[in-house]
Amino acid sequence: MSNSAISKLMEAFKTPQHDYKVNTEIFGQFDPDKVAKELKLEKVGAEKGKLNQPASKSQIPDEIETQIQERIEAAKATANESAENQIYTYNERISNLDFEGHFSELRQAGPEAVSRIQGLVQTGLNEMNTRRRKLLDVEKEYKYFRETNGLENRTAKMTTSTGTFIRILLILIMVVSETYFNGTYLAKGSTQGLIGGVFEAATFAILNIGFSIILTVYVIKQIARRGMAWKLIGLIGIVGWLVTVIVVNLMLAHFREASSLSIFEEGVGADLINQILSNPLGLTQLESWMLFGVGMLFATITLVDVITFSDIYPGYTKVQKKWDEFTDDYKDEYDALKEELDDIKEEYADVLKEIGNSLSARLQHLDHIMSGRNRLQVLYDGHHELLQRAANALFSYYYEANRAARTSAAPERFNKRYIVAKLVLSSGKTIQPREAQKIKDRIAEGKTILDEQLKTVLDEYAKGINQYRNLDILNEEYEYGEEPKVKKEAEPVQE
Repeated sequence: MSNSAISKLMEAFKTPQHDYKVNTEIFGQFDPDKVAKELKLEKVGAEKGKLNQPASKSQIPDEIETQIQERIEAAKATANESAENQIYTYNERISNLDFEGHFSELRQAGPEAVSRIQGLVQTGLNEMNTRRRKLLDVEKEYKYFRETNGLENRTAKMTTSTGTFIRILLILIMVVSETYFNGTYLAKGSTQGLIGGVFEAATFAILNIGFSIILTVYVIKQIARRGMAWKLIGLIGIVGWLVTVIVVNLMLAHFREASSLSIFEEGVGADLINQILSNPLGLTQLESWMLFGVGMLFATITLVDVITFSDIYPGYTKVQKKWDEFTDDYKDEYDALKEELDDIKEEYADVLKEIGNSLSARLQHLDHIMSGRNRLQVLYDGHHELLQRAANALFSYYYEANRAARTSAAPERFNKRYIVAKLVLSSGKTIQPREAQKIKDRIAEGKTILDEQLKTVLDEYAKGINQYRNLDILNEEYEYGEEPKVKKEAEPVQE
């Protein structure tokens, strides 16, 4: 959301805020005694008084009075410039707060979040609707399979990935074990020694276990189906499996016995087959019968392992797995979309909370600025009064010394106080207390807007969640081949 109005608004609210404190010495201390010494007011006043200067009827200030006025006016101008600069800084900080611009962006933040949620919901509904239709097709297939085969009262047997690995590993162990066990017996009579015995034993083990797997999966398990024809096929598969494993293991036992007696010669293979056909149970050594028994045991274990590997009903596990996968995919899509909505809701709530805190901080900053400006005005007024007292003192030094030395009457203006004209601060009325109160009212209004927008976003969030859920609220009585009917709208989500 880096380019959204909310992000821009947050960046604006993160503008650094500074405290401007007015130093009580900002205007300096005007020292009338020092000025009096520099201008030598008492000395010059006495000297001019002895000469009765200025004249009694003089109305224009002399050069000494003019110097006093210039020093006072210079100090006044310096103070005014300093105050104007300070107020300009305050006004600049108030302008940087840009309340009106932020209020405008605040009104846009909520609708943007609502628009994002609506867009996400619409996209999510399209995706979920597509997945839901596929899931309904699989549900129809699943329901039809169970009804057709009388499996409504139970679900298919499923195996976990761990269970599958263990069962496959068991078959491999049996192949290796039977190969090793048979190889130790066949190696004695093999012309190629141990390697030849292991190769021959592996061939018999693969035939023994391989036929057991194929017959169990594709023939024997058909006995679980409905219908006498399928059950007959299953029975034929059982008989076929029994005959196959007996023949394979009898051949292995006879082969072992013949190899141990070293009767292999050219053309003896046909005689061995004839012997097996004519007298299959004519084994004379205990090891041969043990080899036969072990082969039958491994074949039986393989049969049981394959039958219990999945559901005994052919194809049921596959249909169940397909239905489970589509259901899980649909739920995962729902959870992912809900998580995105949760992220937007939480993000917007956090942002609005931070904005509210920022507004409060800016309000405090505005109060601090106004307080600083008011204090500056008080200090400026106080400095003007100081200049007035300094002017009174400076003129008094000059006038009293002049009067004391005169023989004629002093000019009439010596009896009047010199008035220091006050310079009004030109930038001091940018924001008045009444206008500051309006800004505070606007900030309070902005917080109300934030609360209303948050409620709107939460309502839109709840509406989106309900729209997702409505896809799953299906009419329980719809028949196969019918479109699902959506029930009445769910209750609003309570967040």
